[in-house]
Amino acid sequence: MLYIKSVTPFKKIRNVVKVFTIIVKYLRLAKNNNSDLTSLKNNWSIEIVKLFKLNVQIKGKLEIPNKPIIFVGNHISYLDVPVLLFCYSEISFVCKKEVKSWPIVGAAAVKMQTIFVERDNSISRSSAKNQIATSLIENNQKIAIFPSGTTSMGISERWKKGVFEIAEKNAILIQPFRVRYDPLRVAAYIDQDNFIRHLYQLFNCKKIDVSIEFHEPVLITNSVEDCDYWKNWCES
Repeated sequence: MLYIKSVTPFKKIRNVVKVFTIIVKYLRLAKNNNSDLTSLKNNWSIEIVKLFKLNVQIKGKLEIPNKPIIFVGNHISYLDVPVLLFCYSEISFVCKKEVKSWPIVGAAAVKMQTIFVERDNSISRSSAKNQIATSLIENNQKIAIFPSGTTSMGISERWKKGVFEIAEKNAILIQPFRVRYDPLRVAAYIDQDNFIRHLYQLFNCKKIDVSIEFHEPVLITNSVEDCDYWKNWCES
């Protein structure tokens, strides 16, 4: 299947600029106290999916109970975020603290009610677990977490089990998902990839096929064993 297209450098630069223009547009809209954040996230994801020519195919049943739920899955690229919001715009995210300082993208993450965690700080992780549990229970929130803590094209080194401990302790459902891209290496944002250069190269693609599969929601009964089991399922 042909994925590469001939795109002039000017058009690719224009598209990269458009990514940030779209983000800034929704940041401005979000400043309005009467704005509907869920609708803004939905519209933003639709524009981003269209701009990157992501052909999203949803598999399995995306069940949204009227109670808290945690989505956990593999993490390949920053594209995972708009893809998940494209599937369900009420999702908020948990991500590494460094993202908060990224130009424009960081401000957008804050507006999306992202929970930031310092991965190498046990105090921060403990505080984040409490914050996640509170948001889930008190606000009936839907949260997506990438337990690997970083992006990978295949099997990650390990998953952090904190989210499974939260789910087990509070009897909160977890809905596992797994996402795939084709072409994979073009979409993957890994190792020493440069963000702007990666964005630029994405616009060489005629399209990017995205398959995201949702498992039915499950209750966690053993955080250690269940973490390993769902890691294997999501990254298989």
